[in-house]
Formats: sequence, structure tokens, C-alpha cells
Amino acid sequence: MSFPNYITLSRIIAAPILWYLIYSGNKQAFAWLLTYAFFTDLIDGVIARKMRRVSALGSKLDSWGDSITILSGLAGLLVFEWELLKQYGVIVSVVFALHLLQLLLSLWRYKKPSSFHTWTAKTAALGIGMFMLITLHFGFYEWLFYISIGLLIADALEETVLIFLLPKWQHDVKGIYWVMRRE
Repeated sequence: MSFPNYITLSRIIAAPILWYLIYSGNKQAFAWLLTYAFFTDLIDGVIARKMRRVSALGSKLDSWGDSITILSGLAGLLVFEWELLKQYGVIVSVVFALHLLQLLLSLWRYKKPSSFHTWTAKTAALGIGMFMLITLHFGFYEWLFYISIGLLIADALEETVLIFLLPKWQHDVKGIYWVMRRE
């Protein structure tokens, strides 16, 4: 396994610790470990490309790490910011349902989760990560919430369309535009 994969693996290993911190009610430690997890998400792919160590395994690990980190962050927000998120429950549920639909379609079509890593997905991950971290460290900003929601919706829709455009599983697809250009 390569160095960038170990970075990604550290994010996956951080997840049970994040869940313990949620359970124990330690918001500050949770926020800082989640900050670490999102930071490693930003650097693992960059390091892999610089070292020319990009691989299908790394892509899969990154997808799992992304999902686990986002789910852990959402769980933390649900516990630590329950009253706040309760106000926006319908919106959050719709976004969650769109991503669940995309996952189910990928499992149906490819027999495994997608690992497209589109530019939209990367932007959405950055947006939701910033929203979670800013909310946990500094407080809630409604405008940042809506930007994050918009990015997540765009990501779910683009990945759903890609599932129907791409007959077989592929990793690291830039987006619909690039798929359509090469056809």
C-alpha cells in the first residue's frame, strides 16, 4: 500500500474515534478530529497524484473514507446541533434521499458504489466540510448551509446521470461534460 493510501486509511480509522467522541459528548475533540479527517481528504489525492501513486484501490479507499467522514460529521451535527438541524430536517432528508438513490442505482448498475470523484463531488465535499467545521467550531451560518445543500444536490444529480451514461464502472470521472465530450 502506498503512502497516500495510508493517509486515507487514517481517516477511515478516525471514524470509530469520532463516533466515540459523539457518544461521550466531547464536541471540541470531535470537531478537531473531524478537521483532521477533512484535511486528510484534501491532501491524500494531491499527494497520490504528485507521487504518481493513483490507483483503483486508492480511489475506493478514498470513496469509503469520504462516506465515513461525511456520515460521522452528519452524526456529530445531529447530536451536537440537534435543535438547529431539526429546523432544516426536510431539506437534509431530501438531500440524503438523493444520495441514497444514487448509491442504490450504482449498486444496481455496477454491483458496487460509484467512485467517480467528479469536480462537482469534490466541490460539494469541500462545501459540506466547510459547513460542518465552521458550524462546529464557530456557529451556524444559514447562507453557508444553503450553498452546501445546493452543491450536494448538484453532486447527487450529476452522479445519478453518470450512472446512466457510463455502461461500466469507472473511477475518477471528471463530470458529465467530459464524458459527453469524449463520445
